Order: sequence, then structure tokens, then C-alpha cells
Amino acid sequence: MPIRIGLLVPYSSIYPQLSGSLVSGVYAALPPALVKSGFFEFIPEYVKQGSQKDVEEAVKKLLFFHQADIIAGLVNYKTAKGLVPFIESANRIGFFTDMGECIPSEELQSKHVFFNSFQFWQSEYALGYWAQQQFGDKGVVVMSMYDAGYHLQSAFRQGAIKAGATIMDYEILHGGDMRQSMVQQHIHLFLEKMQAAPPAYIHVIVCGTEAVEFLKAYKASTLNGNVPLMISTHMAAEEILQQVADLQLECYAAPMYNYDSDEKNNTGFKKAYLRLTGKKPDVFALLGYEMGLVLTALFPELQKRDWAKVQQLLQSQVIRSPRGERSFYLDSSYKQPLIDIEKIQLGTGAVTRLVIAQGQCLDYNHEIFKQIHHENVSGWQNPYLCV
Repeated sequence: MPIRIGLLVPYSSIYPQLSGSLVSGVYAALPPALVKSGFFEFIPEYVKQGSQKDVEEAVKKLLFFHQADIIAGLVNYKTAKGLVPFIESANRIGFFTDMGECIPSEELQSKHVFFNSFQFWQSEYALGYWAQQQFGDKGVVVMSMYDAGYHLQSAFRQGAIKAGATIMDYEILHGGDMRQSMVQQHIHLFLEKMQAAPPAYIHVIVCGTEAVEFLKAYKASTLNGNVPLMISTHMAAEEILQQVADLQLECYAAPMYNYDSDEKNNTGFKKAYLRLTGKKPDVFALLGYEMGLVLTALFPELQKRDWAKVQQLLQSQVIRSPRGERSFYLDSSYKQPLIDIEKIQLGTGAVTRLVIAQGQCLDYNHEIFKQIHHENVSGWQNPYLCV
């Protein structure tokens, strides 16, 4: 009987192939004989835009109707907290992925639940620390309303404070027609304000088409070349920057993964995914690939359906992935990511990246990050970044 993996499938306008990329990433990591054997069976369950109610109903269906052994897919930490009791009572395993728009809480620590994250909050902390050291006080963080309810801007601010910052401004692009882009509606007012009183730097946190709109508007303003621009990790993705590769624009970012690295694990991942799908892998393919590495390592125990041993191993499991060492259990040894500070040059159809510094990280349960949990009481319900 196969291991049944219940897959939570959200709607994504920016990454419509999100779940397909994740599953293909898993299969790219498995030995070919294991793929052919059909030992792992994915059972997709649509969760719309990922509301608490929709996700909980999907998980209950997967657990109690489909009898899934493992629940996987993209899950926000706030949503995951409500899933832990279901998974524990059913004595199953949750192996969730996320982009890292929020910092995990210690309340999520469970021997049944594991997380594979891109840890964008670590990137924001590292970028804030570096920005303060490089450019000094009085920076500005600008966000679309849709991105302001996460922990990203708080992590950036805490990084800057740790490096000595005493003052920082926030600008949230909001109001008007909710059916239209917040950037399109409000960017001209923001740029006029910045041009009248230029800050030490500008850090922008927006997603999808709004990211492209912001970069084009910034390039056309007098701020370009005069005020340093820092972009969030998801804005620095190839899928975004290739759309503006002719802009003749310079900016900075703190990415969590170097696609062009010639490190063995990375080249192996890209070749395996291309061989399987004929496509270039994206971030969700990488998250799936890391899950596949875990499943491969645990195959002997999974074959025996020794769930107690699987749980035990997952609590200490460390894999070597294309982005370094990864672990999945929330405790004091939860692996910190490797972060480069990059200078990015756009122009003549090319995206050029130059590593100029190494980013600072902290443990997920550091007091600084606990403070962010107490600060962030947003009622914003969008559970996913980048979708």
C-alpha cells in the first residue's frame, strides 16, 4: 500500500503551477526506481485562497476520508496552529512549506508537525542590519497594503535597530479601488513625497505585478541613482526581475538561494528537475525537492510504516540541499539559512548579481523575534505571500 500524501492546493494567480512545481520537485529528488514503484501517492485537495476554514476542512477530509499518512502543501503559520490538534489526534504527520512571510511561533512545536521554509523574515532582518550599517538612519520602508500584515517589515526594522538605527519611516500604499493595484493608485504620491525629502534609503516590499510597477516608476523618478533602493527577496526572484531586465536600475537584496551556484547539490537539482519536466525550476520546485530528499532518507522507516521512528528522525533530520543545510523541526537547532547581500544591476536585458556582504541571522526563537510576535496583531487574513 502506498504512502498517501494529502496535498493542500491553494489558488495562485502569480504562481498558477505552484502545486505542480512542488510535486515535480519531490519526484525529481526521488530515486527513479522509487518513482516508478508508485510508493508515494499524492492526493490533492483544493483550499481556494487558504482561509482557516477551508484549510481545516481540507485537512479533515484528507485525514479521515482519504486516510492520508502525511499532510503537505503551502500553509501559513497562523493557519497551521489550528491544524496541529487534528494531526496529533489522528497520529499522522504534517510536513508543510511556506515562504517565510511570518516568523514561526514556539506554539507550533509538535512532534507531529514539521516545516520547510524559505525564511524570508531572516532575509529581512539581514537586509535591515546591513542597510543601517551601510546607509545610516532615516530609511523608509514602503509596502502595499497587501504585504503590510506579515512580519517582514518588523524583521527589517529589528535588524536595523540591532545595527544601531534610531529612526525609520513606514509608508503603506492603501485606499481607493480594491480591485486595482495599490502601487498604480498611490506610487506617484509616494515618489513626490520622497523626492521632496529624500531618505537615506528606500526598502520596498510588494508582490507580483505590483513589484514590476514599482520598479518601473522608481526608475522614472529622480530618486533613481540618488537614493539607494532595497527590494525584498520575493521581488528579487528571477520571475520578477526578468520582466524589468532593460530598466538600467541598481538595487540591493538579500536572497535566500543562489540559482546560479555551481555547488554540486544545486546543479544536481536543476538537472534532475529539467530532465523530469523540461522546465526551469522555481522556488516551489526547490521546496518540493527538499521534501523529496527527506522522503528518500526516511524510506526504510516509511516502508515499514514505523511512524514513531519517522517522527523521531524528523526531529533531528538535516539534509544537504541546493541552499545549504536544512532541518524541519522547530527547536533550538532549527537551521539558520545562508544569506548573501547582493547588488543587482538591471540593464540591456540582463540581470547581474554581485555578492557584496554576508547577511546576519538569528535563531527563530530569539527574543527579538518573540517581540515581533507581540507587536504583530494584524487582522489581515491573506495567508499567503507571493500568491
